This record gives sequence, structure tokens and C-alpha cells, in this order.
Amino acid sequence: MGETPVSQDVQVVREQVAGKRIESLRVYGINSLKTLDPRLDNLAGDQIVDLLAQDDARRVELVCRDHIIDIDLARTGRLAALREAGVWNPAGGGPMPTGRLIFDDGTGLDFKEPAKTKRITFAVRRR
Repeated sequence: MGETPVSQDVQVVREQVAGKRIESLRVYGINSLKTLDPRLDNLAGDQIVDLLAQDDARRVELVCRDHIIDIDLARTGRLAALREAGVWNPAGGGPMPTGRLIFDDGTGLDFKEPAKTKRITFAVRRR
């Protein structure tokens, strides 16, 4: 698993996340979370049904049983599948992702961008 340009491999990412149960969604970009209700804690235990992308693959919807997570990857955002995922920690040595989705099987999905200015946004809504 590794970093995947969304525009090229939406199907690969879809196959990696479909059916997984969410343990947590962590948003590290201070201005990246665009909704407060429902709370991110409400996603715990929800199951991903599908991943949908617009034609330009810059906007992605993670469709869950009870929620939809709208993600705008802006111009430079990338998805990176993780074989082992935990809460990001600066002591871990890697750059901070804008957001990290952790699954109950220990894998995860990072939402990354090369610049320090975080432009990826997340919005959560109920289905």
C-alpha cells in the first residue's frame, strides 16, 4: 500500500476501504473540518459502503451506512493507504497528514498534501 493519486486509482482505493468499519476519523488541519454536527466520534463503528469521486477526482464521498463524509482534496491532495494506522504523533517522524481515517482492523487512510497550508476539507453529514 502507498500513496495513491486519486485521479488515477479511485478503484484501487475503493476496493481497499469498502466494507471496513471506522474506528476514528482524525482531522489535523486546523481549518479543515467544516462541520461540527454530527461529531467525528459518531463515525466510530460505521461501515464504509462505497467511495465515489467526481470526474476530476478532487472531490470524494465516502459513503457509510449512517453517514457521508465529503472530502475536497483541493489541487494537491492525495490518499495514502496505511497497513498500520494509529493516531498521528509528531514523534513518529513523518509529516502531519491533513486527516487520518483509522479502521477497526488496524489499517487506515491518510489524506495528505505537500504544502504546510492545509487545503483539504472534510464535511460529515447523516444519510
